[in-house]
Amino acid sequence: MPSGWSSSRDAGPAASRLIIERAHEELVAGNFEDQRLAQVRAIVRESWKRSWNQRVGAEELPPLALSAEELERYRRAHPLADAIDMVRALLLPGDAAESGVVVAVGDHAGRLLWVEGDLRQRMLTGEMGFVEGANWSEDAVGTSAPGTALALGESVQIHQAEHYNRLVHPWSCTAAPVFDPETRKILGVIDVTGGPEVATPQARLLVDAAARAVESELLI
Repeated sequence: MPSGWSSSRDAGPAASRLIIERAHEELVAGNFEDQRLAQVRAIVRESWKRSWNQRVGAEELPPLALSAEELERYRRAHPLADAIDMVRALLLPGDAAESGVVVAVGDHAGRLLWVEGDLRQRMLTGEMGFVEGANWSEDAVGTSAPGTALALGESVQIHQAEHYNRLVHPWSCTAAPVFDPETRKILGVIDVTGGPEVATPQARLLVDAAARAVESELLI
């Protein structure tokens, strides 16, 4: 899309990518005392530690948690199924196939139910296992926007090398959990993945707004 995604300015982490990569290497090796870790954002550093404690692989594809048949049955019955058109309208206006971003909606456990958007980007992200049916929880793939947003119950932005899994280092993402408007339990998560432009303050506002709009729709 000729959209706000491409016009947003990058607002990445203060530490350089090289420092973050080196800090990540040390943490994955079990060196929690490396001084560079202090320069990594606290939300990322703590997620890395949780990932390491769960023995998450730093170079493994996420597990496929749902077969094609299971996925189809599950998402037909999922509460967010009725709101998927709203998510598309809010985050993929215009020609979604040339939007430059990938939009995913997952369930409360981090399993991706819908993955849509730019065709080329979907092919590339598919190579790292960002596909429908895959488990992108923190316990499965480590630090990522959808998994960490679910773990914390709040919107999260992860920039490139801040991801725990090295396969995801080329990408940035913003995600926000969706809550049941009555019980306040987490129903799922909305994520936007792409280049640095999808992890700006403006992108976070947009994804948060989409999540709140979906919650309002669920009340009707």
